Amino acid sequence: FFMSSHVRRYLSIYTTNAGFEIDRTDRYLKFKKAEARIVATREWKTGDEIYLCSGIFTKLNSEEERSLAQRDFSVMFSTKRHCMGLFLGPARFANHDCCANCKFNPVGRTNAIYFKVTRDINIGEEITCYYSDNYFGQGNCECLCESCER
Repeated sequence: FFMSSHVRRYLSIYTTNAGFEIDRTDRYLKFKKAEARIVATREWKTGDEIYLCSGIFTKLNSEEERSLAQRDFSVMFSTKRHCMGLFLGPARFANHDCCANCKFNPVGRTNAIYFKVTRDINIGEEITCYYSDNYFGQGNCECLCESCER
């Protein structure tokens, strides 16, 4: 069941009503590896829910957390479950921005997560989320987002 629903999340990118695509970004070249981003392929209005851009949160044990935290930005803290976990699925490609246009929206008591639009998004604009206050160092002092770049 998990594998088929996970595959479905990725296949949903190719439906005509998805409203987003996964694209390459050069914003994080300092890491010397290709990075991805989510880009809107239609206009999204404040309050819209981007259901087809979803992911799943999988709890990590302490050893897994230590192993993955240094090399994978898909490791995140769930304020809902009060634990660290791995974020899987197409939504994991949403990059952080200090003035994000979406927020993570957990689905009831499941491990699924999709996005709720917090400000209008134009076609071609990157879909972003705010990770946390200290995700990129104290006060996000190492943040490389577009808003901090300005």
